[in-house]
Amino acid sequence: MAILYVERESQPQKAQFVALTQKDKDGNQMIAGSDNGLIMVDINHQRLHEGRAFIAWNIYPDSAKLAAGSSADIVLAAGPGTIAHVTIAMESSGDCDFFVYEGTSTTGGTAFTPVRRNRNIVTTSNVAMVTNPTVTTLGTLINRQFITGGTGKKSAGGSSGSLEYVLTPLTNYLFRLTNVNGTSHTALLELEWYE
Repeated sequence: MAILYVERESQPQKAQFVALTQKDKDGNQMIAGSDNGLIMVDINHQRLHEGRAFIAWNIYPDSAKLAAGSSADIVLAAGPGTIAHVTIAMESSGDCDFFVYEGTSTTGGTAFTPVRRNRNIVTTSNVAMVTNPTVTTLGTLINRQFITGGTGKKSAGGSSGSLEYVLTPLTNYLFRLTNVNGTSHTALLELEWYE
């Protein structure tokens, strides 16, 4: 550990020295200095480097399109003390409605292990999630959007969320993309978050 000496003009005065601190990847407070530079990147970028950024998806490719009237669902809940900061991306080759519900109740579904975005650090997400469960209670609607699929041979629609949701721990959230255009089409629902 390095010792940092500071010369202050106010040395003979009664003054208070304030040191900038920040948390490391383990939650420890570190004083910013020559051995531990002050973080000057976006918080999303920093969490990525710390191994605290994750991604998950529910995709219906051309070989297995989302049927008319069907939904691509992701339900997730963060563990105790974990606050997930989530952004959303949606794409489809036809019109879709998108919903976010809080306090959802479900059964079944397919477990999905969130993928760590920094492939150089071994960490695991404290978010549990499933795709396409049976929804028994929707919960409280907190967002609804319409995704326009377009027309013609090369029609496609999409939305990428710059809005961030800060989720409450131990609460189920349903992210749902519903095909509303009357024909089967490709669809993708993708969540990115840091915790």
